[in-house]
Amino acid sequence: TIDFANVELQQYAISAALITSGLCTLVNLAHWEIPLSKKLFGKRLYIGSGLLSVMGTSFTFLPIFEIAIGQMMDNDIDGTVAYGKMLGTSMVCAILELCFSLVPGKFINRMFPPVVCAVTVTLIGVALTGTGMKYWGGGVVCGDMIWKEHSQVVDLVGFDREVYPVSALPSAICENGKVKLPYGSAEYVGLGFAVLCFLVLIELL
Repeated sequence: TIDFANVELQQYAISAALITSGLCTLVNLAHWEIPLSKKLFGKRLYIGSGLLSVMGTSFTFLPIFEIAIGQMMDNDIDGTVAYGKMLGTSMVCAILELCFSLVPGKFINRMFPPVVCAVTVTLIGVALTGTGMKYWGGGVVCGDMIWKEHSQVVDLVGFDREVYPVSALPSAICENGKVKLPYGSAEYVGLGFAVLCFLVLIELL
C-alpha cells in the first residue's frame, strides 16, 4: 500500500513533478516541426508552441484520483498498482488531446462554438472565486479549517469541548513558510490587494 506520510515518497513525487514540468516546458519552447507533416496532413505541424509558457502540475485531478484509487483499493487492488493504473489512464487521455490538435480549426469551432467556450470559461472563473478569496485571506486549507474551530458548529462535528477547546471566533493560524498569522489578517489582505493592483497596472501598461 501507499504510505502518504512517507517523507521519502513525498520528496520523490515532488521531484518527479518538478523535473517533468521542466522537461515539458523545454519541449513547449522548442517548437519542433514534425517530419512529413506537410505531406500527410497538408500543413506543417509542430511539437511545442514556441512561446514562453511554463508547464506545471495541477491539483484539480487529486479528488478524482483519490476516489478512483480508494475504489480500487476496496476491491483488493494494491495502492501502488491503483496509482499506476491512474497514471496509465492519464497517459491515454493525453492521446485524445493530441488527436484534437490535428483537427482543423473550423471543425473545432463547430464542436465548441464561442458561446459555449465563453460560458464555460466564465463559470470556471466564478467557481474559483471562493478559492481565490481563501488564498487572499491566508490559504485554502487555513480557510477551510476555521469552521472546525468555531463554537457554533462544535456540536455538529462532534468535538469534545474539554478535549478540543473551541474559540468563540474564528482564529485559525495560517502558516506560510516562516510567517504565522491569523486567517484574514491585515498583512495577508494587504499583500493580496497589492498583487491585484500590480496586475491591473501591468495590464494598463
